[in-house]
Amino acid sequence: MGFLDFFRERPSEESQLDMFGQSQGLIKTDEPSRRIAQQDLQQKVKKRGGNDRTHATVNRKVTQNMLGHSPRELYEGLELPLNDRRNLPKEAKEALMVGDIAARNQIEADDAMGHQQIVQSADKGSKKAKKIFPFW
Repeated sequence: MGFLDFFRERPSEESQLDMFGQSQGLIKTDEPSRRIAQQDLQQKVKKRGGNDRTHATVNRKVTQNMLGHSPRELYEGLELPLNDRRNLPKEAKEALMVGDIAARNQIEADDAMGHQQIVQSADKGSKKAKKIFPFW
């Protein structure tokens, strides 16, 4: 199944009426960004029963898997405020975005619920994604 089949078969969450009163689905035109990827992951964690500790653990796992450093090591090494992704180098932002997306998709694929399952799935997904970044 290709993307078009997936897109056409998914339930429409939003609709609008055209000028004749007919309902038509909206296509979201938001550009993917690191913020959207991180927010989507955090929403998925919350929806599936994660708590503040789950959010922190998932973030730590994704950062460690994608960049090879704990968040503390990364931010201290770059002399940046802890967990403020805005000033990270572009390559790090890209890697974290991919890791967040992979973690979110793995949580969904595994139907993970609760702290332990969510953390395990996020770890598994971000480790898979790391393989496309061979440069560190």
